[in-house]
Amino acid sequence: MKKQFQFWIEAIQMKWLVTAIVIYFAITGSSLQVLILPESQRYDEAVLRQNQLAETYIDLVSLDIEMAIENLNTQLSKLDSLEAVFSSRLLGSTRINSIFPVLDKFCSTALLKVVTLEPMNKFNDIGKKYQAHLIRLSMIGRYPDFLKFLEMIERHDEWILIDNLVIKPLARNDYARYDLILSVLVAKEGTKKNEK
Repeated sequence: MKKQFQFWIEAIQMKWLVTAIVIYFAITGSSLQVLILPESQRYDEAVLRQNQLAETYIDLVSLDIEMAIENLNTQLSKLDSLEAVFSSRLLGSTRINSIFPVLDKFCSTALLKVVTLEPMNKFNDIGKKYQAHLIRLSMIGRYPDFLKFLEMIERHDEWILIDNLVIKPLARNDYARYDLILSVLVAKEGTKKNEK
């Protein structure tokens, strides 16, 4: 009887052991299904999203750089064309006196009488490449004729800029004296030689 009792105890212990093992695996499997697998899937999705965002960022950065380079190239070409226009309007001769016949012709065409037309023997440097040589011009005439003269200066192919202007009315109401200081832009002598 003692053997039979011990047999039942061992059978019950074995049954509990097997049950405990089954319950352990059931709890482990269900916790894997309920707790771990969804979190693992969320982690994989987050990694995938992060990789996609990184690729999108790289694409955006490369597009921004390409657009910035394109904008810079456009601005450079505009600046080059403006510099070409500026350079094309410089006085062709290095002798400032070569502009005097042009100014005299403009005054004659506009029916203005020249009183003074002379170089001031002064110049201002404009950057490293250019100079503005100053000329004194005084003339007498009617105001509409003076406006015609200004229009001719503005349309002239070479730079003739007005630095100073004084208008003095004369005894005749429709006549005045116009005293101007003009700037004529030229390239510095060393600049032309170096560019060629």
